[in-house]
Amino acid sequence: MSFLKRFQTSLDSLYKPTGKNRYVIAYSGGIDSLVLLHCFNQANVAVRAVHVHHGLQAVADDWVIHCQKTCEQLNIPLDVLYVDAKQKQGASPEESARNARYESLQDNLSGGECLVTAQHLNDQAETLLLQLFRTASSAGLSAMPASRRFGDFVHIRPLLPFSRKEIENYAKENGLHWIEDPSNQDIAFDRNFIRKDIFPLLENRWPGVATQLSTVASLQSNNLRVLEDMAATDLANVSVLKSNPSRACIFEIMSMLSIEKLTQLSQSRLLNMLRYWVMLTLDIKPTRNLLEEIEKSLIYSQQDANPDIVFSGYTFRKFQNNLFLLKNNNNKPALQNDLDWNPASPLTLPGLNVQLKAVMTNGKGLNKKLLEEPLKISFRKGGEKFHPAERRHSQSLKKLLQEEGVPPWERDVIPLVYFKDELIAVAGLWTSKSFSVGDGESGWIVGVEGV
Repeated sequence: MSFLKRFQTSLDSLYKPTGKNRYVIAYSGGIDSLVLLHCFNQANVAVRAVHVHHGLQAVADDWVIHCQKTCEQLNIPLDVLYVDAKQKQGASPEESARNARYESLQDNLSGGECLVTAQHLNDQAETLLLQLFRTASSAGLSAMPASRRFGDFVHIRPLLPFSRKEIENYAKENGLHWIEDPSNQDIAFDRNFIRKDIFPLLENRWPGVATQLSTVASLQSNNLRVLEDMAATDLANVSVLKSNPSRACIFEIMSMLSIEKLTQLSQSRLLNMLRYWVMLTLDIKPTRNLLEEIEKSLIYSQQDANPDIVFSGYTFRKFQNNLFLLKNNNNKPALQNDLDWNPASPLTLPGLNVQLKAVMTNGKGLNKKLLEEPLKISFRKGGEKFHPAERRHSQSLKKLLQEEGVPPWERDVIPLVYFKDELIAVAGLWTSKSFSVGDGESGWIVGVEGV
């Protein structure tokens, strides 16, 4: 079968845009992406190209000109994206550039477009070795998928079945002209070192090693799917539904898991399930250190221990034998000073992303005369006493919140409503007995809504 027919078969097996949607090729100007571009052109498939200008090479502007000329010759529209690909703290130069490139490519997509990149069989084999040296799990050893979700889009790699040699032969047979990135010769980069120094030795000893390693990656991908199926089953078993959530909830609860059920899993299944949980909930790949820290500090910690683990804008906590995944909230500005409130109008609390509003009721709630009074919003400082309308006696606010099952991280950010020096309501929870209406009377409560 010819190269083009094999390419068409590979492409058709991965994705077919519908309607006016198109494939979008990440075109660097190098041989791999040029062959990809040429194959689409020869197959007469609607496509557009995107070139990412990293600014890392002195000749980067010349590459833009080259790509523009090539696309003009093939009558393919081209977008040029300029990105800041400088090395970020905690990331390698390659990782920083790759992250910047894919972020800009994703931002450039629209509608039902599909991103196409030119990684091939040898790239897959090199990736497997890199992941192996980094002691990766099955997820890492499965290397690069031929098709994957890419935000709201799809990203495919139709050249994965083709070797570097096959791509080079196709380019030469079709008289293609490409650019060479001088950084590809620098063996200070791990991938270049494997490509230039390690792989020739392996291929000399085992001529089919690239294909064999690619097969290993495919087998690991199959193993990963089995592990994820098991993780999905385990997650369904340990998940806790938020029944009757507190209306005063300031921190968004992303997910809850039963610690009792988590401890019934073996360590391997537990870590596998936690990884799947984080990826499914946050669409972020967790590190092994994070998963082990959750296991050690939250799931198997002492009952009275109350640590928190912050990760990428989210926090893992435990409370009442449940594991919580919370979205972080910048609540500091709201806690500095008391806030004035005219309850006739809603009040947005700075930094808490919630709004207080008067909600009309019948037979319960605060006296309507208070709607015309200036009120103050404060937060718990310790030592407050409160007498809810539904209870016979007053108690410490701390004990009331504990009995209500309000998590510790919520207690200090629940808005407290004062009239003069009297605590008249705990937003979303209770109204004061002394200021509440009786049966048959109309009143109001302090509602809490997200903004």
